[in-house]
Amino acid sequence: MPAFLKRLTAADDAALTALWQAATVLRREELGLEALHEAAGVLQRPDAFGVGLFEGGHGRADHGGRAGPGGRAGADGGDGELVAAAVAMPARGDDGRSEHNVPGLAHISSVVTRPDRWGEGLGGRVVRAVLSHGVRRGYARAQLWTQATNAGAHRLYEREGFLRSGRERTQHRGEHIVHYLRDLPVLPTTSRPAARMLCLDAEDRVLLLHFRDPFDGHQLWEPPGGGLEPGESPLEAVVREWGEETSLPLPQLAATSTYVARDVVWRGARWVVDEEFFLGRLKGPGAAIPLEGVDQEMDAYLGAAWVPWREVEALDDPVEPDLLPTLRRLDPNGPWAD
Repeated sequence: MPAFLKRLTAADDAALTALWQAATVLRREELGLEALHEAAGVLQRPDAFGVGLFEGGHGRADHGGRAGPGGRAGADGGDGELVAAAVAMPARGDDGRSEHNVPGLAHISSVVTRPDRWGEGLGGRVVRAVLSHGVRRGYARAQLWTQATNAGAHRLYEREGFLRSGRERTQHRGEHIVHYLRDLPVLPTTSRPAARMLCLDAEDRVLLLHFRDPFDGHQLWEPPGGGLEPGESPLEAVVREWGEETSLPLPQLAATSTYVARDVVWRGARWVVDEEFFLGRLKGPGAAIPLEGVDQEMDAYLGAAWVPWREVEALDDPVEPDLLPTLRRLDPNGPWAD
C-alpha cells in the first residue's frame, strides 16, 4: 500500500515520541553523545500542528456510507505505521522564552524519520506538507533550529528553501545548533466554474463526502459536485457529478439555486471561485455510498456520511464551505431558519 500523509492528532503522540526517540538515540550514539528522553505531548501544545507519513494501512474512514453514533462520522481507521513526521507551532519571542507569539512566524519543532528509512526523501515530504499547513493557517515565514553537526538535515532544509539566518547558539543539551528561516509562498489563485448538490434525506441529514489532500494530508468534508466541463451548464454539471460521485438516483431538485464563494487550498494550489449550489431532497433515508465503485479521486477519497444538519459543525474535520448560511438561502423555511 502506498504511503500517505495524514494530519497528526493527540492520539498519535505516543507513536511520534517513539519515532523521535529511535532517531535521536541513533544520531547521538553516532556522535558519541549521551541519549536523550523526549517528553511526550508535543502535539498537545497550544496551536501545534503536525503531519505524519504512514505506511501499511489504508487510512480511510470506516463510515460504511453513514455517520456514526449520534450522526457523527467516526475517526479514520487503518493508519498503519508512522515512518516520518513534522510538527510546527506558533513561534514565541526570545527563542520561546516569551509568552508572546511572533506574528506570522511558524516554528518547526520536530522533523523526524525512522532511522532505517533515512535517505529516501521522506523528510522532505513531511517538511513540504507541514509548510503547506502553515500556508493554510496564514503564516508568512517558518523557522527551525538544527544541530550544526547534522549534515543531512542541512541538506534537507536547504533543498526545501530554508536559508541560514546567521544565528547560532549552544543549547542546554550541550549541542551547537544553527538557525534556518524561509518565507512561505503566496499561492497563485486558480478559478474554474463549479456546481454542487446539498442533498437532504427525509431526516434532514445532509450528504457529505470526506477527502484528504494527498499533498499535505489536510482533511475536509464537502458536498458532492465539481467543475463544469466545456459547454456544460451548472445544472448539467451537478447532475453528472452526482451520478459519478454517489452512484445514487437523482434526488428531487428545488427550483432555486444560490452562489457560494469558495476559497480552498487543494493539491498545492488555491482555488477561488463562486460555485452554484443546488438543493436536492430524498423522500426516504439516505442510502449508503460505496467506498469503491464510484468515480472519485481514490488517492484523496475517504468515504461519505449522511450527517444531521445540526451536527455538521461538530465533525472532527472542517466542512467547506459553511453550509448553514447556504441552507438558509436555499430553504428559508427549513428547521435551520432559527
